Amino acid sequence: MAQGNPNPNPDLDAFIADEMELERFPGVSTVIVKNGHIVWLQSYGMADVENNVAVTDSTAFSLASVSKLFVGTAAMKLRESNTIALDDAVNDYLPWSLTIPGFTDSQVTVRQLMTHTSSVIDNFDIMDGYYDYPDPSISLGDMLERYLSPSGVDYDPNNNFLNAAPGTQFDYSNMGTALNGHVIELAAGQPFDQFCNTEIFEPLCMTRTGWNFTDLDSAYIARPHRYQNGSYLPYPHYGFADYPSGQLRSSVIDLANFMIAYLNGGDFGSTNLLSSATIEEMLSPQISGLDGTMGLNWYLEELFHSGGSTLVWGHNGGEMGVSTDLYIDPVNNIGLCVLTNGEGDPIYICDELYDYALSLSGSSGYPPGCLSTSVSEINGANGGVRELVKVIDYLGREVPLRMNTPLIKVYSDGSIERVMMVE
Repeated sequence: MAQGNPNPNPDLDAFIADEMELERFPGVSTVIVKNGHIVWLQSYGMADVENNVAVTDSTAFSLASVSKLFVGTAAMKLRESNTIALDDAVNDYLPWSLTIPGFTDSQVTVRQLMTHTSSVIDNFDIMDGYYDYPDPSISLGDMLERYLSPSGVDYDPNNNFLNAAPGTQFDYSNMGTALNGHVIELAAGQPFDQFCNTEIFEPLCMTRTGWNFTDLDSAYIARPHRYQNGSYLPYPHYGFADYPSGQLRSSVIDLANFMIAYLNGGDFGSTNLLSSATIEEMLSPQISGLDGTMGLNWYLEELFHSGGSTLVWGHNGGEMGVSTDLYIDPVNNIGLCVLTNGEGDPIYICDELYDYALSLSGSSGYPPGCLSTSVSEINGANGGVRELVKVIDYLGREVPLRMNTPLIKVYSDGSIERVMMVE
């Protein structure tokens, strides 16, 4: 459960309010992390204008293309377990064959999908038909075969692909990311969304995060909006069959955990998301000859502050009724995220948050709630100091701390404690 904003600032609140009016955002949720602590957490406006539902720090917003950071994370989890290699051909995993028309001797690789150099491109005339409400009705694998296989009903050799060999041109590709999600699920032997649940979201205590609308409590999901003739008009909740490219929903509290893990060399409490070497690789330019800002799904963005500007790693996102940004600065150990349910540009809010983050001490904040039990606790079985060793569920499986779930804490002195944290 959120503990509130540890460093309130009326001037920053006023700036964000002005930007909300200028950019036509009905609702905004913001967070800053620094040195492993949440140092700013503030939400504004309405998650659902029509039904008068306010945004809270637990509101889950559609992330749009910020979702791609999680596809990259999932791919690197498999790389670390030697399940895939970045320079593997995707045809090593697909049950059908992918070739770029005119370049049949060149293979598309996982690395190319993560750097938008695969020559698979977005044909929105076709992709617009993949939307559904609230979740897609076509499976990820079926959609990709329709779009990329010569026998597929949506195959278009002139508009679904670049006229270039894979690896030779940069062209931002939602479909390329969707294909990477499918490669991940084929290599992992389980659906992509389930793999993310068990390997990323649960270990990071991301309890308000899910790929599908039906995975989450709809009462906590922000509704996307457009601004028209002086009013905010809601879109229906939607999804699309290429869902790894942008369908993830999450809250700023959950995304704080994700940023802290990346900034802490992959560690989140006792959980290791990725190795520090893997994170360093992801946050390094991969295709300098084509685009010097592109890492592995992460890219460099310039944020402006009162002392000048700084290049940070992250991603933005935009969809119908959605605009989002997430950035981390490993040098200063700062992460920030802005989620909105409108169609403006939040980048100026990011600039102001980053400027404020530079002035804050990490010790002025607090660690994520699910890490609060990592410190020593008093009153062990023999009256001395005891430490939390692990948390298990009622089936005896070791799990992270979760809200609204009966759990058992196991301590170093052999004692146990039955707990249930209610959100």
